[in-house]
Amino acid sequence: MNLVGKIFIVLILVMSILFMAFSISVYHTHRNWQDLVKKLRTDVSRLDDENSQLEDRIDKTKDQLAHEKAARTKALAGLETSLADERTRRENLAGERDNLQERNDEIYADITARLLELENLQQRVTELRSEVRTAQQSRDESFQQVRQLTDKVHEAKGIRNILEQRLQQLTQDFTKATTVLKAYDLTVDSPVHSIPPQVEGEVVKVLGNSIEVSVGEHDGLKEGHTIVVSRRDKYLGRAEITRVGPDRAVGRISYRNAPIQEGDRVQTKVEVR
Repeated sequence: MNLVGKIFIVLILVMSILFMAFSISVYHTHRNWQDLVKKLRTDVSRLDDENSQLEDRIDKTKDQLAHEKAARTKALAGLETSLADERTRRENLAGERDNLQERNDEIYADITARLLELENLQQRVTELRSEVRTAQQSRDESFQQVRQLTDKVHEAKGIRNILEQRLQQLTQDFTKATTVLKAYDLTVDSPVHSIPPQVEGEVVKVLGNSIEVSVGEHDGLKEGHTIVVSRRDKYLGRAEITRVGPDRAVGRISYRNAPIQEGDRVQTKVEVR
């Protein structure tokens, strides 16, 4: 065998090795594509399931938003009604203030007339003193009489000052009391034993349809009192106190506008029974 034959044999060997490597590579590539297709089908099936779950969550969210919108509309209507009531109450208070102002003017006019009368009395006392000085024979008796009259005048002035101060204090107290009564829709005949004191606390535990709060008997809270529950100025509901301890109380939820949770703020609500 010559050199050319040997070269051809070597080339044939090399080409055989190359073709064998190419066949092995093609085989492995075919297996890899099959695995990739299976994996893609699995991913597509999983994504379809997730898409269905997301669509269900979207439907639930839409329903929840509709309920919340209805609740907010109802709360807004209640606030508008409260605003109208507050305006009417303010107009009534303005009318009572005008009546009190008229009464004040009448009292002031009466006091002015009394002061003028007192000045006339003082002038009369001065005239009496002058007459006493001209009556030498009855000097001592007249002087004693003038002293008595002067003491009475000073006593009357002191009484008048006390009465004026008392009248002013009574007028202020009457105005404040009327304002408080009107603000809480009370009258002088309204019972006060069931009115709770103004206390504030927080919800420490939610027990189904009841709540436990951080205020109790030491704060003035009693059974039957009503407390209002809120969170950051949002009205959540109200509860009626059913059991009272020294520094804790349990209330039954009588109205729930939104879910109540621990840490929510509570305060008493004035009610007349």
